[in-house]
Amino acid sequence: MFFTRNKIKKHEVFYISYSIKIVEPWCNILSLFKRIRHIPTSEKLADIIFSKLRKIKVEAPSGSKKRRSDQSFHKTLYFRQFRYLFPELEDRLKLIADSFPIIEELHPFHIELIEVLFGVGKIRTALSRINNTRKALKSISRDVNKRLGTSETPAESKKARAEAFGRVGSTISKLKKPLDTLIDAKIQLSRVPDFNLTQHTIAFAGGPNAGKSSFVKLVSTGTPEINAYPFTTKELVIGHRKRNQFESVQLMDTPGLLDRPLVERNAIEMRSILALKYLADLIVFLYDPSIQSSLSLEQQLSLLTEIKTQFEDIPIICFINKQDTLTEKELAEVRSLVGDYEAISTLEENSKELERIVTEIIDSLPPKKLIFDKKKEEKIIEKPGKRRVKEDKIEWIFFDEDDSED
Repeated sequence: MFFTRNKIKKHEVFYISYSIKIVEPWCNILSLFKRIRHIPTSEKLADIIFSKLRKIKVEAPSGSKKRRSDQSFHKTLYFRQFRYLFPELEDRLKLIADSFPIIEELHPFHIELIEVLFGVGKIRTALSRINNTRKALKSISRDVNKRLGTSETPAESKKARAEAFGRVGSTISKLKKPLDTLIDAKIQLSRVPDFNLTQHTIAFAGGPNAGKSSFVKLVSTGTPEINAYPFTTKELVIGHRKRNQFESVQLMDTPGLLDRPLVERNAIEMRSILALKYLADLIVFLYDPSIQSSLSLEQQLSLLTEIKTQFEDIPIICFINKQDTLTEKELAEVRSLVGDYEAISTLEENSKELERIVTEIIDSLPPKKLIFDKKKEEKIIEKPGKRRVKEDKIEWIFFDEDDSED
């Protein structure tokens, strides 16, 4: 329907509301690792760069009646090759470096994950090598253009060109290790499931087979995601449940992390557990009192104590699972040992009751606390009287002095 100005009465007021979504640069940074552009090996990069040089040619100038000398031909051809070679190589290296997120601007959760999976220092070193190479290429470009410009014979021009190609080839060869490092980092980090750091996250903890995954699957809207989890040999189950019309909550099982005593952890698992403290807003701990449990109730109590120590600022809600396997007397004995917690059964026929419980938990969640890393912006102040030097975009074509028409 269209409205014209004369159809709108003076007393009528029309309001237009906009829904604005503010996305932090670190909000979905793990997706960015999956979207990192293709990174070639040093050998492939050299092939790409040097193979295109053969396609660069110099045609005879239109209207010229005289044949160009060998010296003017070689100078023009080599300058054209250099005009392609250095900017193309630098642009490709810049795209590789820029496609990786800036470590310092990441959310602490992602920094911890990168450190666990690969090592922040290794990525920083590799990116630093890439950026230093870009600076070195500018220096090489200035040197070879100066040498080629002052060459007076075809032999001198060819020598300048050969030396330039040799220096560039050597520079690319030295990028083998940093490029291989970034390729490996891209592969490993792209395996990590995506987390939305602006959404509330409820982590489920408890012993192995305590019913954590079943709980997540039964109360999730739609089919929960099941992804490979790089920290353990098991898979990560992430479900989502709507809190209101505009907000969802992430429900996350923690296989292999919060299911056994911390003394049994290696360094990688411990760092992974520490990373979770930046993600979880609440922890649901499930006791497994069944005889099939791999941990005794005493061990599960000890596990809960350790989790409380590691996540001291995160609220924890406990439930006694597998109520269907216990008699009233056995349930009373369990409660006397672990505490008077609500008993549940993570079975499909009890999904309505589990949905009621998780809805109450979600409704009690406080507003999401976001972590902001405010940094002072550095201002670049030009010194008085100092002019910026613009890159020369003129393509020089050399001719003999007597090439002019008679």
